[in-house]
Amino acid sequence: MDELDARIVEALQTRGDMTHAELADRVGSTASTCLRRIRDLRKSGVLTHNIFLAEAAKLGRGLSAVITVSTKDHTRSDREKFATGIQEEPSIAYAYGVTGELDAILIGNFRDMVEYQQVCDRLFDGVESIVRYTTHFIAESYKSVPAIPCDAVSQGMRSP
Repeated sequence: MDELDARIVEALQTRGDMTHAELADRVGSTASTCLRRIRDLRKSGVLTHNIFLAEAAKLGRGLSAVITVSTKDHTRSDREKFATGIQEEPSIAYAYGVTGELDAILIGNFRDMVEYQQVCDRLFDGVESIVRYTTHFIAESYKSVPAIPCDAVSQGMRSP
């Protein structure tokens, strides 16, 4: 990946619906080069999805929460079973297995407290390996940017 690829990735992360001509103008290249580069970046797995992000509150899912989970068993089987349950929950947007005092962090968008409790009941009640879950409801958003900076790639391309 070179500097042009990095500029393309950064541009697409801020606005994925640009035409190839708009993208080319933004990154200082040609439309055909951008098209080829995007195809290569997708093939290599650098670019994985082309989506629009929605505003949760405008879709009736304004109750956002960070849920932390602690477990007593750390077996592969328990982790896989937990991950399968999470993947089947549409209200859970992000789910991470983490190191440290916690074992998982989930981020969800719920219609209301009733739905939140129903989801927690499905995910956590009766699961022997779950010791505890704690929920932090999001009161304010200070930053919500899913883009990943490409600065490390760009810096690696420059000579000292």
